[in-house]
Amino acid sequence: MTVRVISGPAPIVTPADVPGSHAADDAQITAYIAAVQAGIDGPTGWLGRSLGEQVLEITRAGFCRGIPLPYAPVLSMESVKYRDPNGVEHTVTDTNYRATVDTLIFGAEYAFPSTECTPDAVTITYKAGYAAIDVPASAKQAVIIGVQHLKALASDQNLFLRSEDVEGIGSFTYTVSEAAGLVIKEATESLLRSLRIYWL
Repeated sequence: MTVRVISGPAPIVTPADVPGSHAADDAQITAYIAAVQAGIDGPTGWLGRSLGEQVLEITRAGFCRGIPLPYAPVLSMESVKYRDPNGVEHTVTDTNYRATVDTLIFGAEYAFPSTECTPDAVTITYKAGYAAIDVPASAKQAVIIGVQHLKALASDQNLFLRSEDVEGIGSFTYTVSEAAGLVIKEATESLLRSLRIYWL
């Protein structure tokens, strides 16, 4: 089974949600949000789950009564299509199936049609992710932390070098270990851990 992103994902936070002195529609912060979210969200990310609304398409060789829909939660079905043995495309009427949060289920009375003998004979398109008001707060916070990290990396500030002036003693320059970056990574993963889905 192959999964493809047709559109999205919609951002789950806005620049206004990210602390700092920037405009509510700052283009650079918007780009950071997209970059951070791409690393965790949907087929491109490690979470195994869709966060922002997105349209996904899976292709497979044939039908079965229950077909897993990866990167839940499923919001709605867009279409179910197949090619017959002659290569002609058909659309399955939506009264023949329903979707749960992660599975497409065909009714017991639906007789599966013959399909073309190819690995992509059946194409299922669906909308996945969360409605904007339902996005888990932990996922939003994880993206905000990631964006703040990118902002720091892109600035003139060196995250691993610090300088401090102590009156009467002098100036000290010291390095901060890479543990600082690991703390950020662990905090983000901790926020997302309960949302992770493992696909076999």
